[in-house]
Amino acid sequence: MKKKESLKGKRSNPLLWIVLLAGAAAGLYLFYPLRSEAPVQAERREAESAPPAPFKPVPAKPVPAQFPVRGAPSAPVTIEEFSDFQCPFCARSVSTVKRILEEYPGEVRWIFRHFPVFESHPDAPAIHMVAMAAGEQGRFWEMHDLLFENRDRVARDDIFGYARRLNLDMARFEASLGDRSLITRMEADYNEAIERGVRATPTFFINGRKVEGAIPYSLFKREVETALAAVKGAVKP
Repeated sequence: MKKKESLKGKRSNPLLWIVLLAGAAAGLYLFYPLRSEAPVQAERREAESAPPAPFKPVPAKPVPAQFPVRGAPSAPVTIEEFSDFQCPFCARSVSTVKRILEEYPGEVRWIFRHFPVFESHPDAPAIHMVAMAAGEQGRFWEMHDLLFENRDRVARDDIFGYARRLNLDMARFEASLGDRSLITRMEADYNEAIERGVRATPTFFINGRKVEGAIPYSLFKREVETALAAVKGAVKP
């Protein structure tokens, strides 16, 4: 099965209407190195054949206000995801993490971090701005779900349709799409990801332990259970 998507030669034109964003973000993209959005196959095979190594418990830390959080805010296990709204592997992983939150209520929190892979998805940064603009009105996760469910429907009418469906203040939403502070926040997420060695989407940090790619639910669950055991002081062999 194809593990890596190549979009060379393909072009789309869904969000060029955000004129201010296009201009302000131009400098943001120029110095970004190339990134891959596919899971690394060798690492995936290793993960499937070997148990996760024990790791030291990482105490839950307060989440900065600008980070979208799903689940219990003070949960002992943190799933921090660096993701791209146009990445098919990221879309595939959404149901996995949602299932984890349902299975471990009060024990797991999910933090979303912005990592748009511009060279593969030229429109991704603008689409991230759509989610952030919705987040300014407390509807980040609802927009998150709509964008992943409709990755191929991100024209202007589609985006504004999602905003109306979420009952957003449309004037405020449109103004937020050109908010330079949101662009700066996205850039900060991206730069932090680079510093932490992120080179594919999705990349998760489960209580600090790096997990790369849209791995099967059983493996993701094992990582979460290992983190829970470590926090509780009963690390499994």
